[in-house]
Amino acid sequence: MSEDKKEKPKYSYEELSEKYISKKKEPDKDSKTKGFGKAYAIITSFIVTLVIAILLAIFVGRKLDEWLGTKAVFTVLFLLLGIAASFRNLIVLSK
Repeated sequence: MSEDKKEKPKYSYEELSEKYISKKKEPDKDSKTKGFGKAYAIITSFIVTLVIAILLAIFVGRKLDEWLGTKAVFTVLFLLLGIAASFRNLIVLSK
């Protein structure tokens, strides 16, 4: 008669969980560079948000001024709206 031989696992559950927990407790070697990269990405997205919103608002305001024949009325109006929109986006992104 042949017996069913089950292969014994290399590690027990307790050994694996202990290894996993000890790995989690070790500090990451690249944690400082990861933090810097994350901060750089956030700052860059803030700057891009500010610049794009303001430049787009100025562009739309100038085109409206040219089309309607006004002097800088819509440019100033849309500039103020662009600044307000960019700060609103910054607040939303920061949360």
